Amino acid sequence: MYFSCNVSFSSLPVFLPTILKDMGFTAINAQGLTAPPYFLSFLVTIFTTWVADRLQQRGLMIAFLSTMGAVGYVLLATCESVGVRYFGVFLAASGVFPCIGNILPWVLSMFIPKVTAVLEYMYTNNDDTDNQGSDSRRGMGIVILNVVGQCGPFLGSNIFPSEDGPRYVKGQAICAAFMFFTTFLALSLRALLAWENKRLDQKYGTKAEREARKAGEKEGVVTSEENYGPDFRFVL
Repeated sequence: MYFSCNVSFSSLPVFLPTILKDMGFTAINAQGLTAPPYFLSFLVTIFTTWVADRLQQRGLMIAFLSTMGAVGYVLLATCESVGVRYFGVFLAASGVFPCIGNILPWVLSMFIPKVTAVLEYMYTNNDDTDNQGSDSRRGMGIVILNVVGQCGPFLGSNIFPSEDGPRYVKGQAICAAFMFFTTFLALSLRALLAWENKRLDQKYGTKAEREARKAGEKEGVVTSEENYGPDFRFVL
């Protein structure tokens, strides 16, 4: 997912002024018209990451954002109207950049059964559990994510040759394809993690069952455990 998004993520800021200029705008106006899509994508990034944290639904958010970005690229590739294509720029920017902002924390997302104990958890526990199961896996997960994901710009920065102007259909189509691919990957990974959570529920019991067993135990903060302990669940 990170690789696929980086194909579009790396090409959009570099080639957007050129794309806008080839729509008929002057060079200075093309530079200025890149600001509104970027500002909207900034707002969408802040909002969607907050919503995903609240709902604990990274996969669905990434799928929605990547689909929106893909639609934007489809409009850029297939439409000739300047207004529609500029609208496509808004969709592309508001899909690609927030998508990156949700993929990165999905690697490190924590599942804390007692939401009301978050602050106490943060100050009394040193071992944060995430979607990797342990600190060592989290570290290696970030390494793998960046080693693979940062190869995306090698492709993204070479799919908008000048001879493809003014519509750059090939580059836009490639970006759209990778964003749709991101949607598929996000939904597939979410389905896999949901299946893993069901296996953990069968092995250790559901959240309600675990809390019932702990009702008579000493009061304390319920936390996830490293290496997929009883209270560990993947963030979807």
